[in-house]
Amino acid sequence: FVTYARLDGWTPSGADDGTDDAGASRTLLDRWILSRLDALVGEVGQALDGYDAQRATRAIEAFVDDLSNWYVRRNRRRFWKGELDDDKRSAYATLHRVLVDLTRLLGPFVPHLADALWQNLVTEVQPEASDSVHLADFPQPQGGWRDEALEASVDLARRVVGLGRTARAASSLRTRQPLAVVRLKLPASAAGRLSPDADVAAELTRDVLDELNVKALEVLSDESEMVERTLYPLLPVIGPRHGQAVAAIMAGVRAGTWRLLDDGRAEVGGVVLAEDEFELTARARSGHEVAEEGDLLVALDTQLSPVLEAEGLAREVAHRLQTMRRAAGYEISDRVLASVEGDAALVSRLEPFRDWLAQEILATELRFGSGTVLDAPQARESMDVAGGRLDLALQRA
Repeated sequence: FVTYARLDGWTPSGADDGTDDAGASRTLLDRWILSRLDALVGEVGQALDGYDAQRATRAIEAFVDDLSNWYVRRNRRRFWKGELDDDKRSAYATLHRVLVDLTRLLGPFVPHLADALWQNLVTEVQPEASDSVHLADFPQPQGGWRDEALEASVDLARRVVGLGRTARAASSLRTRQPLAVVRLKLPASAAGRLSPDADVAAELTRDVLDELNVKALEVLSDESEMVERTLYPLLPVIGPRHGQAVAAIMAGVRAGTWRLLDDGRAEVGGVVLAEDEFELTARARSGHEVAEEGDLLVALDTQLSPVLEAEGLAREVAHRLQTMRRAAGYEISDRVLASVEGDAALVSRLEPFRDWLAQEILATELRFGSGTVLDAPQARESMDVAGGRLDLALQRA
């Protein structure tokens, strides 16, 4: 926050500090993190009123994870973009408000750290504010900020992302490799989409696609389209319990006529089996990798087209060039010149992504192909990829 706010010369003001009701530029993520903050303030206050410091600290820890691993990460491009427009101001204002209130909550637990944060976030830019966080009021819940339905929708989207990452890891496909489709079997309560609000559902769908690096999302009505399940009765258990009915149970299993009941039991061969009387195995359909948790199932289409493979290569090159920028000690705002040489077939696959690559690495010029050596390259690196080798170079513009 401080790095980018200083670059843009942004400071909190009466119109920006989140205390007003002019939140027209607030995004879904802004509203979500403010709702989470409001819930946190209420929970920490109740916990401390009840002398339960452990409950309070665990709530703060969970919130910090939400803040850093979802809100900040999902908002990176709002802070990166060049112009200080209303959207970027809203991002700064929201994050500043959250950090300031979080600092107040941290005061009783880590007093010196909280005071250091307060000096940097508040005292240096708002001279009229208290000199110490310990002289400031403890935060109180704000009326109108809490949106439990929105929190539930974002939580579902994050569960989808978590399972999608599990499925991708099991497939051994790199995160930077785009995939065609992710298919979901959502809980019955979700009614076929990530949120009851169509606009929220559309935005969360975009978040899921971006997080999982997938082009499209499909919601399934029946998980059998993606998963083949097999029921195995536990003979040492059902034998003593069901006696002569075991033959009918096994016949039903072989015929595949069994079904799961809502209470976790299974009916097979006209006999109802308790949860401890059988095991279920699941196998993903061909060309997919599946992960599930409770009543949520996520299936990634793992089949790659040449276009998807080319985009994956472009993302690998962008990642390597970004790493070279950091290793060379460039500032985040520095513009660069870059060149990519090597196997002609590989370079030609990168051509459709030239503009995107240049934007990602802040390059004023990006040269492709042989004979494109930079005048005074400050960083060089080679990368081996399937089908050949690429030579990368960077210098300040």
